[in-house]
Amino acid sequence: MLSILLHSVWPYQIFKSVIFRSGMAFLTVYLVIIILMPFVIKHFRAAGITSDFNGTSNGIKPYTGATPIMGGGVLLLGILVAAVLWCNLNQYIVALLIIMFSFGVIGAIDDFAKVVHRRRIESGKSEKKHYSDKADGVSARFRLSAEFGVALVVVLGLYLYVDIDGHLVVPFVPLKDAYPYLPKFLFIPFMLLIIVGGANAVNLTDGMDSLATVPLMTCALFVGAVAYIGGDSEFAERLKIPHLTHEIKELSVLATTVLSAGTAFLKYNAPPALIYMGDLGALALGSMVSAMFIFVKAELFLPIVGGIFILSVLSSIIQREKAERFRFFLRSPYHHHLQRLWTYNRNPSDVESVWLIFLKKIGINPVPEENKLLTTQEVNSRVIWQMHLKSIWLFVIAVLIYFKVR
Repeated sequence: MLSILLHSVWPYQIFKSVIFRSGMAFLTVYLVIIILMPFVIKHFRAAGITSDFNGTSNGIKPYTGATPIMGGGVLLLGILVAAVLWCNLNQYIVALLIIMFSFGVIGAIDDFAKVVHRRRIESGKSEKKHYSDKADGVSARFRLSAEFGVALVVVLGLYLYVDIDGHLVVPFVPLKDAYPYLPKFLFIPFMLLIIVGGANAVNLTDGMDSLATVPLMTCALFVGAVAYIGGDSEFAERLKIPHLTHEIKELSVLATTVLSAGTAFLKYNAPPALIYMGDLGALALGSMVSAMFIFVKAELFLPIVGGIFILSVLSSIIQREKAERFRFFLRSPYHHHLQRLWTYNRNPSDVESVWLIFLKKIGINPVPEENKLLTTQEVNSRVIWQMHLKSIWLFVIAVLIYFKVR
């Protein structure tokens, strides 16, 4: 660790400071990503590392081919480098890095399968599904089985070797009134649900340029604040929040690396995206950030600060039954519903949304006709920024509830 080396050479307290190390970790991740990402984008474009069927640009400038995937690998590398240099590699940090890279491997296998499948279709060895504009990866059953298998091993290791317990902080309820404890036979499945569910919720949300990036950043910022304040006995006492171990403060440094990775990635992933993080990045970061909520005993706040992810999952579950004419949303997940809603169409839609009918019944018109947009790029930008703003105010609400409204 660079911070330990610096302190041994120059014994100044600043090199042990969580705030200083968080700032240096932020800069480290940012530099790694902005240095490596342009080379990765160029190489992946040339190699056809994509799941889209719209082909390559054939040397035309500017680039007009398919957007590459698997950019999340650069984010994970940046986080690893910063963690090794600036984090105290205690039990919590090591556990989180293991979770991140375990799920990253599953995501990488899925992304690679998509690339192989696209190439097989383009070479005529497989047939393309008429309704799909992207190649499929591994089966959902295989991926979920792998995720639950890896998560079970990790969760058992967490319970045996990492200092965590089954206490839960309940939103709106003071600790003196309720601080429930889940026994082992309930807490282990609960952790499995949080980690696997969180990873897949992020992956499901990552369906538009930068859509999952900002909610991941707000979740990391929330966890970092809870870890830093909860790890200080005086602050925890004043704010009447659970006093976490001093070691848990290291999560603030690791959370800062996620915040930096998201900031740097927006440089390349903001619409129109130059590269996607892919399942590699979404599953890895989603699982790690979800596990952070477990470590700081804020699991029940994940649905609040990560409300965008929950909305994507719930909208897909509700939309499971596809009717010919009436559906709850125009499309699912919810961000695709908003795409359809904001797009101006002279012809009447062949699908009606039960949700929109209900809103109109109570006098709410979500998007008046004169505000609708004509081009796909305009629509996507509008939807993405709406979702980003929701992520920010959900973060503010979660902070208010956790630190004050109890």
